[in-house]
Amino acid sequence: MIPRMHRSSRAAGALVGAAVGDALGAPFAGAPGRFSARFPTPARGSRTEMCGTDALAPGEFTDVTRTALREAEQLLAGGSPDGPGTIAAAIRSARTGAGEGAFAEMVRRALDGEDPLAAAASPEPAPARAVAALRAGRDFAAVLRGAIDLGGDTSATAALAGGLAGAVFGMGGIPSRWASAVHGRVGDRTWRLPDLQQLAAALDSGVQQNYDPGVIPRIGPAEVLPGIWAGNLDGARYSDEDFAVISLCRLGEPFPHPVHRMAYIADNEHNADLDVVLADVLDDMAALRAEGHRLLVHCHGGASRTGLVLRGWLVREEGMSVEEATAHVAERWPHLGLWNESFTAALGRLRPRAR
Repeated sequence: MIPRMHRSSRAAGALVGAAVGDALGAPFAGAPGRFSARFPTPARGSRTEMCGTDALAPGEFTDVTRTALREAEQLLAGGSPDGPGTIAAAIRSARTGAGEGAFAEMVRRALDGEDPLAAAASPEPAPARAVAALRAGRDFAAVLRGAIDLGGDTSATAALAGGLAGAVFGMGGIPSRWASAVHGRVGDRTWRLPDLQQLAAALDSGVQQNYDPGVIPRIGPAEVLPGIWAGNLDGARYSDEDFAVISLCRLGEPFPHPVHRMAYIADNEHNADLDVVLADVLDDMAALRAEGHRLLVHCHGGASRTGLVLRGWLVREEGMSVEEATAHVAERWPHLGLWNESFTAALGRLRPRAR
């Protein structure tokens, strides 16, 4: 069953997922099973599975992604791909109809909300292994774990698997602890998560857009729950750098905080993967609190999305009802916004954490 979502989420998921797979897989080339041997369970604290190598910082991608990004810029400038196979060429060709090969066809199907596994299998080793991982995985994280555990050229295999899985499960299906860490340099430019998302939109739509939130009056940070602060965009941006920041909106310029999770939620009724994103955010928050971090949750205005997560924490971790959690946060955070009914509905689907 392919989840329903907006095409833009699939395009962003494809490009970001490929870069995440590349960076996540790079340290585990060679023998099968090395990833699960080192990380038998999810590592959601400040030290995640994005562990890097002696030559690569945690989350840093390799030439696999650099090649795709160079090709993306070439395609946007009106050029043609040097050869088949990169995720950038596959996303672009899905719109233009100029793609060739089994991998491009699988990406096209996934971006259109169809089953990519219905396409003809690729005879090439790396795509074939990526398809096997996609077939066996129930979600993005499981697909990447399976792809990397196959061993061999784990960067290439996991990049292809991540591109396919990202197109299937969307941007919200990629664990924020992985997406937030991915980065790398191509020439003089450093690429991070927001840059990859903007590039994916340009490849898919042909329109290049830059995001500048401007300067807004700071709200917060203020401690709303024990160990959990709240604020708006600039309240968080200029906060003490020892906060572990949970961002729920687009940022513009990157934050300086060493521990930072970015999980974009739109403040509307169209977050098809809201339950997945909310659970991922709350699980990461629990792990970071267990390590003793002060958490700072924010969105652009510090109202609706911030309130969703604060209330979700109380429902999940304290066993409160939605009504109790809403009243508790409203008493302590006067900026709480309650206009988004889909957020309240999502809270009703949360279950308290088993003790």
